[in-house]
Amino acid sequence: MTQYVQEKVATIERPVTAWTLIAIIFGLVCVYAYFVNGAIMNAVLAKEMRAEVSSLTSSVGTLEAQYLAAKSSVSLESAIASGYGESQSDTIYIAKRGTTPLSFNR
Repeated sequence: MTQYVQEKVATIERPVTAWTLIAIIFGLVCVYAYFVNGAIMNAVLAKEMRAEVSSLTSSVGTLEAQYLAAKSSVSLESAIASGYGESQSDTIYIAKRGTTPLSFNR
């Protein structure tokens, strides 16, 4: 009787073990495909970001050149021609920022 039970248990365990190994291998293949897909997507995004950074860098350079050209073209004569003039009073206005103090002690 015990020999019969041992044979039946052995025949039941073999397919369960085989299907478990197949399921584990399938799961590992799926995880591998997921991570490979993630690596490929990161590489594509990095390439796109490099292109965008170079585009933005060139536009910043253009804006800096325009700023320097505008800055160098400002003079006293162009300010007077635009309607600006010398101040008639000796009063100096200073703007104070409305910052909140870190403590209540002033």
